Amino acid sequence: MDVVAVDISGRHAEGDRYIMVCASVAARISPEGVEGIRRMRLVPLVAESVDLEVVIGLVEESIRGLSGVVLAERGDLYNLARWRVESILGREFKYPESRGERRAMEVAHHASFAGRRLVLKLMDDEPGYWAGRNAAGGR
Repeated sequence: MDVVAVDISGRHAEGDRYIMVCASVAARISPEGVEGIRRMRLVPLVAESVDLEVVIGLVEESIRGLSGVVLAERGDLYNLARWRVESILGREFKYPESRGERRAMEVAHHASFAGRRLVLKLMDDEPGYWAGRNAAGGR
């Protein structure tokens, strides 16, 4: 089965902003594990809030062009019912259940966490570079 596992790191305030990285991992899975990873995308965002619109926009951007059933943890999408997430994203969605789906989510989690650490390091190294970039839903 082809899936796109999505995880967002950084949904906690850093001063007056949220420094997030969304990782999307396009993978082929079996019920028992990940058979292969086809593509991975990291999308950074600095925002003033983490409301549903901001989070959905970040997820939509990260999954654009990747094929497969979208997987995400319930908390990342505010515990919305599956049918509501499908209607918002306009594509098949589910919360992870099988071991393979959980393993794909683990890969996405590690990628988003590492990506966020990299963004924070870049921000420390070159603070002026990020000023005004990715502000609250804008690119």
